[in-house]
Amino acid sequence: MSDTHYAEVEPEIDEDANEYPDVHLEALGLKFDLPNLNSADLPIELVQTILIIKSRVVLSEEDQYHAMAVCLAYFEQMQPDLWNKLRSSGNALGWLAGIVKSWATESGVDPKAFTSSSSKRSTTAR
Repeated sequence: MSDTHYAEVEPEIDEDANEYPDVHLEALGLKFDLPNLNSADLPIELVQTILIIKSRVVLSEEDQYHAMAVCLAYFEQMQPDLWNKLRSSGNALGWLAGIVKSWATESGVDPKAFTSSSSKRSTTAR
């Protein structure tokens, strides 16, 4: 028999926290609803990325790509119609960047992370 003591975890829930409405976007001929990026009920799949975005004044290119990858994975799992439209679009990265930037703006999050040149087609080799 073990004498190990387990502390009970109590979540930090602010009952008076603001409720943030979902974000409604239209792109690629689709209308879709996304969770507000400021919401306390943010899907767990997005929490790490939002914490990274909110914790830095300027995001590195690596952080920007990480955020886009997480959003793309989220769309694949939670927004399959949008995912399929992105897959068949002519400029998936450009659309992804535009959608995520609009999502951030409509959520009231500074969209600084989504203004990189990665959303534009390059004509020069890197």
